[in-house]
Amino acid sequence: MCNPKIAMRDASTIEAELMEISAIADDTMKFDRIVAWCATHPDEVPFAFHVLMGNWKKESAEDDRP
Repeated sequence: MCNPKIAMRDASTIEAELMEISAIADDTMKFDRIVAWCATHPDEVPFAFHVLMGNWKKESAEDDRP
């Protein structure tokens, strides 16, 4: 469960970890790494979905507009 009292790590760190995992060629190893990452960082899973679906970049660009 998400705990609002725990600060999420830097977004670029999370994105870098996810991109590293997505670069793994072997699907079984990639799946194992995803499961391990989710178990290690359960509060960051919703954010990770946004990053992987491409919504994070889109929302960031929209927030930059005056």
